[in-house]
Amino acid sequence: MKSYSKLAMASIALLLGSSAAFAADKTYAGTFFDENGAYYGPDCEKDGSQLNGSYYTGDYTSPFKTYLGKTDAEIQEKMDEMWNHYFKGDNNSKVFYDNGNEGYIKDINNNDVRSEGMSYGMMIAVQTGHKEEFDKLWNWAKNHMWHKGGDWDGYFAWQRGDNGMGGDDNCAPDGEMYFMMSLLFAANRWDNDQYRKDALYIMDKMWNNPSHKLFNQGNYIIVFQPLGNGNDFSDPSYDLPAYLELFSRWAEKDTDKWKKAVSAAREHLYKSSNTSSGLFADYSSFNGQPQSYSYNSNSTKYMYDAMRCAMNFGMDYYLFGADSTREIEMATRIINFFEKDGYQHARFNWDGSNPQEQYTQGEAGANAVAAIALRSTSGSEDKIKKNLQNAWDTKLMTGQYRYYDGLVHYLAMLHLSGNFKIWKPKPTVESEEKTINETEINGVTYNAGDKIDYFEGCKLYKATIAAKTTPDTSVTTPDTSTIAIGANVALNNNVRVWSTNGAIYIENAPANSKYTVTDINGRVLSAARTSSSTQEIRLANRGVMFVIVGNKTYKIRK
Repeated sequence: MKSYSKLAMASIALLLGSSAAFAADKTYAGTFFDENGAYYGPDCEKDGSQLNGSYYTGDYTSPFKTYLGKTDAEIQEKMDEMWNHYFKGDNNSKVFYDNGNEGYIKDINNNDVRSEGMSYGMMIAVQTGHKEEFDKLWNWAKNHMWHKGGDWDGYFAWQRGDNGMGGDDNCAPDGEMYFMMSLLFAANRWDNDQYRKDALYIMDKMWNNPSHKLFNQGNYIIVFQPLGNGNDFSDPSYDLPAYLELFSRWAEKDTDKWKKAVSAAREHLYKSSNTSSGLFADYSSFNGQPQSYSYNSNSTKYMYDAMRCAMNFGMDYYLFGADSTREIEMATRIINFFEKDGYQHARFNWDGSNPQEQYTQGEAGANAVAAIALRSTSGSEDKIKKNLQNAWDTKLMTGQYRYYDGLVHYLAMLHLSGNFKIWKPKPTVESEEKTINETEINGVTYNAGDKIDYFEGCKLYKATIAAKTTPDTSVTTPDTSTIAIGANVALNNNVRVWSTNGAIYIENAPANSKYTVTDINGRVLSAARTSSSTQEIRLANRGVMFVIVGNKTYKIRK
């Protein structure tokens, strides 16, 4: 029996058997480990509760598949293209520079190295499985940016020359947030305790450095900079509630403070979203109003920093779903605003007036992540597709300005491609073997003998499907002699039929395969041919239905 290590430090009890049984009754099945055994599957809270975010379901299905019909191969090709362009390309495309056992991400326009870009590069590397580049980036950041001791103990210099010298010792808090999160993911994905220790050291100093606090000690909102006048207002693009959720679970101390910071970040993002345009200002007061600052004459406008806010609340929506009502509201406002603008402009006043500059690659990516929050909103399908297509079609950047917009777009594409996963501590308790007589779980049909990861009652199993794939005889099966497809189709054994609130999906059937959808009484609801390897069938009907593809019938519940 294969053994798996800890699901999450905060929820180890979930794997201890009946003595730790909880109330959760949701079931999830699939593959929840990578090829090396790293875990990204479902989880529960300590009380057994679960929401619909990927943290709880282990489902990271790409919206490129479900909305645009892209195949796994097409998505992987796109992500490989991005890696080869920005990390392995020529001097007109790459932003990663290899320097032996070190490497750095360079801001080409400003001819320097920034904590922002270094931490972004580490997140990209861990999510795409490039450990060598991750280690080189972390070595460079440790050797040239990380303060171990002194007044800035635990923090990172936000700027250095590409020789590791000079720059500015002060921090830029988005760098700290991404450093901590990428290190924790790396610790879990690659089973490296030193990464975890490094992350925990930084996390401790964010609250306990006697000279500098990353968060306001009264309201728990992240500050613009924990120094001088910079600690009495914020930059809403530094609000990363999904990361704070994980810090609150995986920290060894200050867990109550991290939890308060989660709520504070969500509240601050919501207050910082203009109630008409949905836009954010680069800098915001703690009450969400635009904050002027002598250092930046555009600080009260929607500028370069602010475009990241859409990605921040979009990722929180799909990863955790704890603030979904307000995040749907924010997504509706900002996507409707850019719809009216025709996705033409990049910079605005907070209220949406005074449009300037051309819509950017980074905005295309960030707004597409926000658009995910519209998936349960009636009539939003075209807007979601448009934003996804914008992100997909974005040309990879070259030249002087490729660093910032290129990396923001790259981060967004991780979310949109299903490549951004919450890499969790592995289970330490061996999962039990289980035989399952069901063949349809969460809208996915399995065949007899299939071996899957199975999460039920907050407990993880290694399961084998025992039953054959046949329709449920407890309901009336439609008369396929009158509605089924005339000619049999050579089906791929990996054909999947599943559903969401708005649609039914047929995956991996040969293009031009005939299909028919019926209700349980045999009435035909839809009949046509598949146009791609992922066929979307938009239906308003609900309940039990049958999908006939070739000579096979699949039962789904929508």
